[in-house]
Amino acid sequence: MKDLEVVTIDGTDYVIIKEVKHEDISYLYLSNINDEEDTLIRKTDKEDKDLILPLENDQEFELACNLLLKYTMI
Repeated sequence: MKDLEVVTIDGTDYVIIKEVKHEDISYLYLSNINDEEDTLIRKTDKEDKDLILPLENDQEFELACNLLLKYTMI
């Protein structure tokens, strides 16, 4: 059984469901531990991999969604 990594964002605990690396950024697909309908997509900072950031715009959101689909279908 794989251990789940939990991160806290704005006071809410999320489990990392999937991490996809693209170029020098890791996209994190997160689910609220207490509410499975509350999901987020975030990314790690290029220099500080422990810093989790929101996506910058709709284009980056679309990229992150496409990456998830691509790596989930494999």
